[in-house]
Amino acid sequence: MRLLPILASLAIMGGGAWAQASGDLVKQGQAVFEENCAQCHRANGEGLPATFPALNKNPFVLGEPSPVIATVLNGRKGSLGQMPAWKDKLNDAQIAAVVTYIRQAWSNRAAPVTPAMVAAGRSK
Repeated sequence: MRLLPILASLAIMGGGAWAQASGDLVKQGQAVFEENCAQCHRANGEGLPATFPALNKNPFVLGEPSPVIATVLNGRKGSLGQMPAWKDKLNDAQIAAVVTYIRQAWSNRAAPVTPAMVAAGRSK
């Protein structure tokens, strides 16, 4: 019976650490975004219609993180133009931070991304 309160305390403490780590990623990601992405996708995440897609409320950004990671790593060609690949310019921690940022900024509320997830995407 004494184990349950201990486990509950550990879960609460671990959750706080996870939230802090996620907050750090968001802060780091905002800096990467402002330096590399905001010119096209705009600081407010709304993009430019018919030119650069909005990231705010975008189902692609909010969905499974692997395709978002792959897009940042490898770039993308689409009907709106071409996004450059960032795999040779940003490291795994920077890409994890910026993807976490766009998944949690503005009105977005999606799970964070880790450098290990980016490393796995990079190796594909």
